[in-house]
Amino acid sequence: MPSPEPSAPALDRPEQVVTVLGLVAASRLSAFDWLAADALHAPRTPARVAVARLASGQLGAYDALSRSAQEHGGDLTAAAAPYLGLLDGIGHRTRSGDWWERVVRTVVAGGMVRDLARTVGEHLPEPVRGVVVDALAGQGLTGLVAAEVAQATAEDPALAARLALWGRRVAGEALGAVQPVLDVVESAGAADLGALAAPAVGTISAGHARRMERLGLAA
Repeated sequence: MPSPEPSAPALDRPEQVVTVLGLVAASRLSAFDWLAADALHAPRTPARVAVARLASGQLGAYDALSRSAQEHGGDLTAAAAPYLGLLDGIGHRTRSGDWWERVVRTVVAGGMVRDLARTVGEHLPEPVRGVVVDALAGQGLTGLVAAEVAQATAEDPALAARLALWGRRVAGEALGAVQPVLDVVESAGAADLGALAAPAVGTISAGHARRMERLGLAA
């Protein structure tokens, strides 16, 4: 994770560090929930096992995040709570019609949420920034889903168009959460993050376009 630009807000006070750790934890908890449900509904056993493994990996860094929050005088579970409602709302507003929509939703929304948490986390001091980098490391979900989608769309070309449209809808919902999430960070940490919103949206949108390209779907 690169060092923040000199003009960027530094989130280095204890309450700021804790609230950002809460965002990171909430992003991992949401990803776990989505992936666990994806695994349950997978059409093939190998896909179910692979997605279940990815789900379990989302919580691998939770203890390290919790220790960092405690070192800064906070409680990770309490810090994550305000963000969970916002992130859960993305899922509630994008209820899928089948497994393909479900798993594309997880790739799109989960990736965008992770990019948002990473963008905010860039402004943390070391060594906590390194903890965040580890917690947000990718685990191969996009590649796994890309292989599944490629096989399915080869057999059903109309599926690609439907999933591309679905991906755009999910992306819109995820982008709609950017400002509310930054508002929570700002209110909890008393930091002016107004200048961060536009760059964050740009970073998240670019990441979304790359993921859709890997899935073989039009962004």
